[in-house]
Amino acid sequence: MTDSLGGDNENMPVEKKSSVEEVLKREKLAKEFEKEKRSSEKKAIEQAAAKLSSQSLETTDTAKPSKFITNIDIAFSQAKTDLRFYFLNDGTYADDFKRMFLENESLFKRYGITSQKYLEYIRESFDRYKKIHDMMPLDPMKPKHFKYVEDSISELVRMFNQRFGK
Repeated sequence: MTDSLGGDNENMPVEKKSSVEEVLKREKLAKEFEKEKRSSEKKAIEQAAAKLSSQSLETTDTAKPSKFITNIDIAFSQAKTDLRFYFLNDGTYADDFKRMFLENESLFKRYGITSQKYLEYIRESFDRYKKIHDMMPLDPMKPKHFKYVEDSISELVRMFNQRFGK
């Protein structure tokens, strides 16, 4: 048998490699990696929470640390390792933003704002402030900047209440 070019077709391999298998394999490995990453982060958070609870033996009933790891804790833990949220590592800004989320958590849940969306809103608000004031991309957050972002979040909450009535 000869092909159209006059060559011998019997010695040519019939199997054609499909890139679909490789793509599926890569997707499976990526999913496994993400799953493993989440589980290791969760273990690290649990260890940190256990360490904090063992350090604070003298807590009262009203000031007991939470024994449960919430979605906001996980989101902030992941965000602190992300360069886009570099400002959360400065000072007590992360704790202040977390406190603001917990104060308005029921409202945020009602309107589908997850802890990740909340963090994105914080980042976008801070980026907006930096752009307005011609700041460099990695300038640190200062109290004046925090106040702008805090006011922005308060305005968001106020708009939700006004628009959807509460």
